[in-house]
Amino acid sequence: MDIMDGVNVVMAIMGLGELCLGSHVLVTGKVPGGRVTEPGQIRKYGVALILFSGFFLLQVIGYLGVRLGLWSSVIRGLLLLLAVAVAAITMVKSRPLFSLTMFRRHPERNSIDPHG
Repeated sequence: MDIMDGVNVVMAIMGLGELCLGSHVLVTGKVPGGRVTEPGQIRKYGVALILFSGFFLLQVIGYLGVRLGLWSSVIRGLLLLLAVAVAAITMVKSRPLFSLTMFRRHPERNSIDPHG
């Protein structure tokens, strides 16, 4: 067992854990820790976890397929590209709303008070 096998074991555990957590969030409608309470945000959170699990699991499946001789490196490359596309779509579609609050301008700070 070399270092890449160990990395893929860790990625598989992370992927399966996120898949279970995302499924739990979607089924129960509750987010562990209670940070998110709006139903739309809970659904986004659950779907994002499931898609990120797909990112990890697609990479592991690609690696294991080549390692076990099931398919060529071309298929692994396509699975890697698919995994990156899934991660990019997940980040764009379900990015947290709080990520840009530091950069948003507040109208009360930018308005000019005519009364001095």
